[in-house]
Amino acid sequence: MHVGFLTDVALPYVSGVTVAVRRQRDALRAAGVPVTVVGPHGDVDIAEPDIHMPGAPPGHRLALFGPRLASQLRARGVDRLHAHSIFGASWAGLAAARSLRAPFIVTIHTRFDEYAHYAGLAAPVARTLSWPYVTAVVSAADVTVAPCEALAAELRAAEARDVRVVPAPIDPALAGGDAERGRAHLGVPASVPLLLSVSRLALEKRVVDLVGALAASRHHDAVLAFAGHGPLAADLRAAAQRAGLADRVRLAGQLDGGELADALAAADVVVSASRSETQGLALCEAAAARRAIVAPDRGGYAEVLGDAAGGLFPSAAPSPDELAMSIDRLLDDDALRRRVGAEAERRASAAWSPQVIARALANAYGAAAAMTE
Repeated sequence: MHVGFLTDVALPYVSGVTVAVRRQRDALRAAGVPVTVVGPHGDVDIAEPDIHMPGAPPGHRLALFGPRLASQLRARGVDRLHAHSIFGASWAGLAAARSLRAPFIVTIHTRFDEYAHYAGLAAPVARTLSWPYVTAVVSAADVTVAPCEALAAELRAAEARDVRVVPAPIDPALAGGDAERGRAHLGVPASVPLLLSVSRLALEKRVVDLVGALAASRHHDAVLAFAGHGPLAADLRAAAQRAGLADRVRLAGQLDGGELADALAAADVVVSASRSETQGLALCEAAAARRAIVAPDRGGYAEVLGDAAGGLFPSAAPSPDELAMSIDRLLDDDALRRRVGAEAERRASAAWSPQVIARALANAYGAAAAMTE
């Protein structure tokens, strides 16, 4: 078995898809499965013998797949095509799969209606057309992959033939951070409660709601740190200023590798207000690092961790006040916070280790191959 991953986005553009592609690729390769990644130029992580396509804009946004793709994949012995996008990568992957008489697998990483605002004035049309378009893609696939069971159920209802739940694996190294070093980097003393958000600073992540949760918390000394870049950085600063919280909100920028591990180790509670998550990989990483989590009750993280078990998930669409109540509950009770963190680690290790995900992907590829025989 030799798998071809096709993606429209690649590093250094950081998103859930780029990270998922890298993590699944690495998990498969560690399990002995060859993977060729086909994606746009500019990817600092993907090296030869992978196939780099031109990108528009150059670097990392949209791959331009050429007519020679099938022959390139045939020369490498690729016999499974796995697209990680419903746009150019999916149609290029489907065409190559039919040419190679190979199974075609597609992962639906996101609910695209949650991102329709990026279409500007065309947002209402994009929101209306997103699901019919997804339905057209998954109906052409031999196997469809979803990061969580809730999305998988929607895809089954959309006439996908075989739907498997396979999230992205966690990076075990992120569980080995140094709390003292993390607090020093963020400028937060050891005695101060630290809340950490790990996400893009974007509208669909509802990061401004977290400033509202901080304002509503009874812990008036708590600090909220944001790890990530994005277009809402200025809005966050303005929201913190309006709430009189400028000295208690930290915008740390993108943290990678050891810096992110240290920040996770330093946090008392990892928080999210995003209602757009399908997996919520950053929250899965936090769980593996034994952190207590407060977030909406949706996505793969909540399905696996469970409310009041591996995290506190007050509702599917919690208000800032609801989030603050759960945050305060954890900050008020050290024993509860430790217990929730320990259960989060146990469940994360069982569900999202690279070995578990590699096996799940291999099973999906086997099912797809059986359909094409």
